[in-house]
Amino acid sequence: MTHARQPRHLHDGTLYWPKTMSTAPSYPVLKQRISTEVAIVGGGITGAICAAVLARHGVPAVLIEGQHIASGSTAANTGLVQFANDVMLSDLIDRIGENDAVRFYQACRKAVVALAQLSADTGEDIGYYTRSSLYCASCEDDVAKLIREYSMLRKHDFPVTWGIPSKVGGEFAKVKAGGLVTHGDAEMNPVRMAHALVSYAAKRGVQVFENTGVLEVGRLNGKFTVLCAEGEIVAEHVVKATGYLPGIVTQAASSAPILKRTYALVTPPGQIPEEWPEHYMMWETARPYLYFRTTPDGRILAGGSDEAMPDTGCDAKILQDRTEGLLAQLRELFPRQDWTAEHAWCGMFGESADDLPMIGEHAEQPGIFHALGVGGNGTVYSMIAASMLRDRILGRDNPLTPLLSPSRNQQSGSSSISPYWPSSSTQPSTSMFA
Repeated sequence: MTHARQPRHLHDGTLYWPKTMSTAPSYPVLKQRISTEVAIVGGGITGAICAAVLARHGVPAVLIEGQHIASGSTAANTGLVQFANDVMLSDLIDRIGENDAVRFYQACRKAVVALAQLSADTGEDIGYYTRSSLYCASCEDDVAKLIREYSMLRKHDFPVTWGIPSKVGGEFAKVKAGGLVTHGDAEMNPVRMAHALVSYAAKRGVQVFENTGVLEVGRLNGKFTVLCAEGEIVAEHVVKATGYLPGIVTQAASSAPILKRTYALVTPPGQIPEEWPEHYMMWETARPYLYFRTTPDGRILAGGSDEAMPDTGCDAKILQDRTEGLLAQLRELFPRQDWTAEHAWCGMFGESADDLPMIGEHAEQPGIFHALGVGGNGTVYSMIAASMLRDRILGRDNPLTPLLSPSRNQQSGSSSISPYWPSSSTQPSTSMFA
């Protein structure tokens, strides 16, 4: 038997997205034995996308969440959807070669398109809007790097234009040395989207249960048994969409995500500067970087100030200091605006050693499909994971499997591990901070 331990905080502070829903659907606790083809553990944006994609293809599935749908990292997700990644295409080419790097970026772009279609299929207003992203050089030294990135994106037919748009005012031309714009990105309300996708899946046969944590996962005669407090699931496949905690616990430390925390704020309505046109999203080459986006009700959502801290349990003074730091960066760009924060929070996110997500089966845990979107592009990675899961269930080859395999950085291990479920947490949390 695998027992629970107290999980780390996934977020702290005053969240914005949950307050945009006056009511949220609720689901029962699992209190019986169910047989299905796929058991999805985790009811955040990753589990929701996986459930919706499987439902679309008629694959029987059960989704369980240890607390409430979209209550973990998804509630702190800032809702930026971009095909570009924290690691530039040009830098990724230097690391893994041009073919694999371009294939990965193309998969990210395809995932953005698929997310738009999936959101439309729900028939609900989830705040999903197509946007363009302004990627700024933080200093003169970064201009050459950004020019190289622009050239590589153009070479491989990604939608990109050079330069800071002439309509952008404020102090951008003085503070930012240059920029490029990627097109076809998007913004969303992650809490609304997760609920809409789970509802979409439930209407198509996926059984959904909340307040249903995992006690143990075992395997017998080729099938998995997911044991919960008052019920159990017998499944052909298990999808682990539990976010950054506890990660992928194996004998290889390289499989564990590098945990960090980040900060975000949302202004009151009516604070979008006149100098900021067309609802662009903005981010920059500095690491850590400032980013911001607009919301449908006229707010600015800004974030950054990432720290190498594995827990989000921070006191009010730290959160206030980081919030003031983000507001100061906004004032530098738009000094005429009276910047204040109505909501402010910190959240946990994870990175991998090579800046790529961990998706698929680990050599030490055959049959368990990990959907771990480590990195700064988690929602896009969740869509990629759902597509790879679909192919795995339907017996199709997927060219991303070897590139994103959780076992990619190590020699193949043993063919099994006992217990199958990591012992560091039994409360599945939602996945994706950014």
